[in-house]
Amino acid sequence: MHSPSIIQIISGSKRLFWKDNVIDVSHSKLLLSDASASLSFENLPQKGRFLSRVFSFHCLPPESMLELSRNNGQGEETPLLSATSGLQDILNALFSFDQYNMSNETRTFWVMGFYQQLAEIGALHQLFSDVNTLFSQKLSRYLSLSPSEEHALETIAIHFAMSRATLIRKLKQEGTQYRELLVEVRLNHALS
Repeated sequence: MHSPSIIQIISGSKRLFWKDNVIDVSHSKLLLSDASASLSFENLPQKGRFLSRVFSFHCLPPESMLELSRNNGQGEETPLLSATSGLQDILNALFSFDQYNMSNETRTFWVMGFYQQLAEIGALHQLFSDVNTLFSQKLSRYLSLSPSEEHALETIAIHFAMSRATLIRKLKQEGTQYRELLVEVRLNHALS
């Protein structure tokens, strides 16, 4: 994942391999994934056709919400969250909005309301747990805001207030290249 995401299961079931655990994931759960997560699944076709929605979040919550979430958290953190009717309703509302006919401010208002709900139940900080975010993750998050745009390397370097050479060097230190990252972001966008 390149940005904090929630996977809402609509139907079917998958098996998630997480740390040393195997967890069956169904429509009664939401799957939380921070920007650095790498998730491994196994299909469970005997439980019916699998259908899900992926919600990727590109705006950061205020620190006060993250603090509230950490205070309300319940120690052992898992990537699963009970899909309460309130959470399901707001996800369904977010899904139904025509994002192109809504201002960025209006979308942010709705997302902040959802963040508040997550903070109150102690789950928001699990989505935004990347205190020590790698540069490649920050760059991926930025590119995923508009994956179809040109994204010239020089323009990206200026956005991150560094030279082209510094941007290339930082990515090389993290074992990746700019073009690889851009292709991966675009591929993930096309698949979601």
